[in-house]
Formats: sequence, C-alpha cells, structure tokens
Amino acid sequence: MTEDEQDQAMNELLAMVGHYVIVFQWIESKVEECLLLWWGHENWARSKDRLSNMTNNQKIDALWIEFRENPANERGRSHPDWVAQFEKLVERLHLERKRRNTLLHSHYLFDFMKIGLPIVQVDPKAGNLDMGKEAQDDIRRELGQLGLDISFAYTQVVHDCMASSSA
Repeated sequence: MTEDEQDQAMNELLAMVGHYVIVFQWIESKVEECLLLWWGHENWARSKDRLSNMTNNQKIDALWIEFRENPANERGRSHPDWVAQFEKLVERLHLERKRRNTLLHSHYLFDFMKIGLPIVQVDPKAGNLDMGKEAQDDIRRELGQLGLDISFAYTQVVHDCMASSSA
C-alpha cells in the first residue's frame, strides 16, 4: 500500500467517524423530541433542563418508560406489533449507544495498512476489530437504518400526541 493510499484510508476512516457523530447526534435529538412531546408543550422549558442533565442511556430508558406509561401514547400501546417494534428500537438504540462509546473511545492502529491490512480498532473491552471499508460501510448502513426507524417512531409520537390532545 502506497503512502497516498494509506493517507486516503486514514482520511476515509476519520470522515466516517465524523459523519457517524453527526448522525448519532441527530438520532439522539429525535429521542429528545419524542420525550419533549410526551412530557407536554406546557413543560417545554423544564423538560429541556431535565434533558440537559440526562445521559444518552437515561434518555433511551425514559423513551421506553414514556412509551409504556404516558397517557398520550395510549393509541400507540394499543397496537401489539407497534409495541414490539418500539421495544426492538429501544434495544437497538442502546446497542448503538454502546457502539458509539466504543467507536469514539478506542484507539486506532494505522500501522497495519503499511503491510496491506485494514485499520485496526483497539478497544480493551471488545478486543481488536477490523475497521476496513467493509466494516465502515456496515456501520453506516446500520446507523442509517436506525435513523430512519427513529424518524418513523418520532412521526408516530407526533400523530399520537396530536390525537391525544384533540380527544
């Protein structure tokens, strides 16, 4: 692998991590928007303060609690298939949160590129992981699907809150 190819591979990984952070933050904002809707417009300022003191883990847990208990989501809970889908979405949000922590708090070895191997992600808990183009594409694809799914969930929350407030 030439030095130019090594630089390109390193730049592609760093660009992927940067894009990942942006999309992850967008997903987290959709979680927050769902919570804000369920907590009510009249509580907006207090709810924003509450969110600012919560970890991502706590926000995802609160999302699941509100889905199951919030009166504004009665319609959503009345569909067993939606309950099952939402539960899986919450599980995936937690898995992605863990991946984010691993991705951002790992060390990366670029030396292996010199001998023709992909970048290696070194994480003390997860071990060494291949971070070549295929692994990066998998991360992008899975994050994109999660973004689409949380967007659908947010739209459902909007509809359920509107239906609840007009009832």
